This record gives sequence, structure tokens and C-alpha cells, in this order.
Amino acid sequence: MPGDRMRPEHITCPRCGNQKKVGRRGPVPRFCSRRCEAGDAKHALRELSCARCGRAFTQSHWRQTRCTPDCGRRPAGPRACVSCGVTFTPKPHLDKQRRCNRDCGKQPPHPCMYCTTLIVNPRQLQCGRSDCKRWFDAERGRNWQRQYRERTGEWYRQAKYAEQQRRYERRRRAELGSSRKRYPAAAAAGDARRRMRMQKARTAEVFAPLDVHTRDEWTCKLCLLPIDPEIAWPDRMSASVDHIIPLSRGGAHAMHNVQSAHLGCNSSKGDRDMLDMVITAGGQAATR
Repeated sequence: MPGDRMRPEHITCPRCGNQKKVGRRGPVPRFCSRRCEAGDAKHALRELSCARCGRAFTQSHWRQTRCTPDCGRRPAGPRACVSCGVTFTPKPHLDKQRRCNRDCGKQPPHPCMYCTTLIVNPRQLQCGRSDCKRWFDAERGRNWQRQYRERTGEWYRQAKYAEQQRRYERRRRAELGSSRKRYPAAAAAGDARRRMRMQKARTAEVFAPLDVHTRDEWTCKLCLLPIDPEIAWPDRMSASVDHIIPLSRGGAHAMHNVQSAHLGCNSSKGDRDMLDMVITAGGQAATR
């Protein structure tokens, strides 16, 4: 460019005579430094007497009035260490010092509660490994459950979980509606399969569900809890008729093969007979 050809590569300072290289951008300087540019003006570096001790010194900055940064600073008086109680005198630039040395007051490392790994942080109880953290969270949850039972007399799950589950199912059923209405084809196919099983059953009697519930005294034979007659379908605690030997396994649709049960218990039993259900429940309890 034409401007680059007119830009000099070096300049000669008119005050000290030194040469300075000129950059490619910005204005062309006249002096080699700010000290030469200031001259005898306000920013000139001068030889002064220290405002505190009176000793002569040469400024390193035009605002400097003391020979050293610590000159004239009030010396810190002796004080007691907050950790060990020893009296010490801090240095002038450490007037906020509260301990006699850097390592004073530090607690020795303590072992982890589970793996005996040394921990430096005195407030930390576990080392942070995944296993130790999982055990720590489980123990904290168990302690909270014990404290809750001491306050209220019952476990948290017994008091809250069942009612929360019922509210959730009612709200979801109100939002989505019945599954038979949402999936009519699947409901019709299920009804057809059930009719086929009932036709293949060895015995088929005509009876009303009320007869079964009256005979069993409105007690669920699966969980042995009472059944409330006022709770309507499709609540999980509503009344239903369960086949002891399922129809899919050749069971009879008769009074001796049916029993009262909650709708939720009946759904959990599925197409298993009572013996299979007891064995499965025992195996799940043994694995816990």
C-alpha cells in the first residue's frame, strides 16, 4: 500500500538519541519511551526523599513517594495464635495473620468409615469412592427412617407410598381414560381368549361375585387384608374374583376354585397358581 511505503522502520529519539523500531500499525512514535516523552513534565521520574524515613531514592513510578512499600507501615504487635495459643509477632505485610505458621492447626488425616483410606478434609466422613458413597447414602437413609419412625411411630413407606401411588393412578386414569377404550381391538381379543378358556374349562357354574365375597367375608385371600365394598373398579383396592387354578391352566370356573382378592393382588398373581406364587415370593425375599 502507498501508506506502508511512507512508514519508517526506525525512528531516532530527539531527547536521548536512541533508535526504536516502529510497528506496522498505529501512529508513528516520536520518542523511544514514556520517560523521554515526559521530560521534565508531570510524569518524569525524579530523585526524591522518602516521605516516611527521609532517605533519598530514585522513583520507579512517577507516583512513588516511599523508598520501599513497607517503609512507614505500622509494625504489627504481638498476638496469640488462634490454634495453639503461642504468642508471635507477624511480619509487617502479614498484619492479618492469625496463626503462628502455615501448618499450625491442621488436623491429621483420618480414615474413611468403610475402606480406611486416609482423608485430609476433617468434615468429610467417606473418601468419595463409588462403593463408599453408596454405603454412606444407604446408612444415612436408614438413620432417617429410624428417626421418622421414632417421631411418628410408623415407617415412611407405610405412611406415604401407598396413598401417593393411589393418587398417581387416579390422576393417570383420569388423564388417559380406560385402557379398554384406548385399545378396543386388544380388549376384544382378550375377551375372546378368556371366553375360549372358559369354554375349555372342566366345570362352569353360574354364580355372582357377591356370593364369593360374602362367603370369604370380604377378605382378600392373597394378602389377608379386608376389602372395602365401597371402593369401585378400577381402583387397586377394589374387589375382584380370583381363580385359584387359572383358567389358562385348566382350572374350573366354579365356587370351589374362586376366591376374593383385591384387584391389585389379582393382577400381581397373574396366571400363576397359589403354589407358584408362594415359591416366587419366597425366592424374591431370599435374594434381598
